[in-house]
Amino acid sequence: MFWWIMNKIKDFKENGFYIEKSVIPISLQEELFLTFYDLALSSLNRNKIKLDFEIKNINEVSFPNDILILDKILSALLEHSNDHIAEIYDTVAYSSTFLKFISLPKIEGTVRELLSLEKHTPLYSATHRIRMDFPKDVKRKAGWHQEIFYTLPEARFLQTWAPVLRDSTVDNGTLGICKKSHLNGIAEQTWEEERKDYATRITIDEKVIEQYEQIDVSMELGDVIYFDPHLIHRSGYNSSQQVRYSQVGMWNDCSYKDFRAPKPDFISRTISLRENYEKYKNSIK
Repeated sequence: MFWWIMNKIKDFKENGFYIEKSVIPISLQEELFLTFYDLALSSLNRNKIKLDFEIKNINEVSFPNDILILDKILSALLEHSNDHIAEIYDTVAYSSTFLKFISLPKIEGTVRELLSLEKHTPLYSATHRIRMDFPKDVKRKAGWHQEIFYTLPEARFLQTWAPVLRDSTVDNGTLGICKKSHLNGIAEQTWEEERKDYATRITIDEKVIEQYEQIDVSMELGDVIYFDPHLIHRSGYNSSQQVRYSQVGMWNDCSYKDFRAPKPDFISRTISLRENYEKYKNSIK
């Protein structure tokens, strides 16, 4: 094994995370920008939402010059209904552009190295998504937690996180981590059901957090951080005037003895399969 791979694994095991620079090409960021923009325009049209500001059509925008326009459109959609943002979130996750993003050979290669996997061992992608964290949003802000209770049970995996469309900074609420917290295994934590001011969450007691060095990980566009499932982490508070876009997701080792793939549960946002069948059947009578 090459010395630089050995150093990468050493850093990951000692600190609980490893940051790789300049992994995601700017061309792919541009594709993602256009994907978001096109979906946002479609949502405006489908839901007949009128804006009180001028926007550009898809053939006029450019990346990174027009990210603020995208921010404004998404914020207007959120103000109308969170369902519009949720649908864009789900659509991006299965778009061809995002599938290219998470399948970059350099990311896959580093995941295999850090999990000490052979090239032939399949990796299972779990809950890869692009978060949209809006300015001053507290409800969807993730507090201190460990990822093991937010993903497949009894799995062997690591998590990736990366800024998308713009750099992640302290001001826009970049990822926070408790350095070396993975070394102590599962921390004491509490399950809290959804309330008006926050989503369902599993929180770690502040007394536990105080034991560790806390770091806000500012990252440049193109960087990726890989971290241990036991590493305590959180999303910061977005005090800026801009949306923070960030990729999150888990890579699972399919050769692990307890790994079981989940059953996909795709639910139509419109009519059911049976209703669609009845609609078609009635139309040809």
